[in-house]
Amino acid sequence: MDAPSCARCGKNSILSDEVTGEQFCGKCGYVIDGKSQESGPEWRSFQKDGGADPARTGAPSSLMIHDMGLSTVINPINKDASGKPLSTSMKSTIERLRTWDSRSQVHAPVDRNLRQALSDLNKLKDKVSIPANVLEKAAYIYRKALEKKLVRGRSISAMIAASLYAACRILKLLEL
Repeated sequence: MDAPSCARCGKNSILSDEVTGEQFCGKCGYVIDGKSQESGPEWRSFQKDGGADPARTGAPSSLMIHDMGLSTVINPINKDASGKPLSTSMKSTIERLRTWDSRSQVHAPVDRNLRQALSDLNKLKDKVSIPANVLEKAAYIYRKALEKKLVRGRSISAMIAASLYAACRILKLLEL
């Protein structure tokens, strides 16, 4: 198969820059394909001092957590990051934010069901040695069953057991 040629000069000297992800002509410099989308982690730190600490913040999102680990938590202590007490105006602002945060959280029966189910799945994980990928798959299956309204009228523990069994079968942990 022939190597691709430059659309501008016609030469067969297409090069790729591994750092930027660009493809360009080595003869005339014409950029054929711009920066490719990176799918890996971003190891930059946005610190005030411009440090190069490759630390990430927060826990990764997970299907095992009812809100997938993406919830907001506003500290109930009225102090700033340095430990100083908040001003009166800032206290009222933070209290208003706490109120809206509380109101924005879902308190529907479906959400309570999911919280209970994932809590039961976590308890089961502690009792039986189950790999993390199987638990994630079981949580995914339970979420899909909940979404399709298949859990109504069935016990949460039975549906969690069924989800875990299905996850084991899908991931070939059980051979029958």
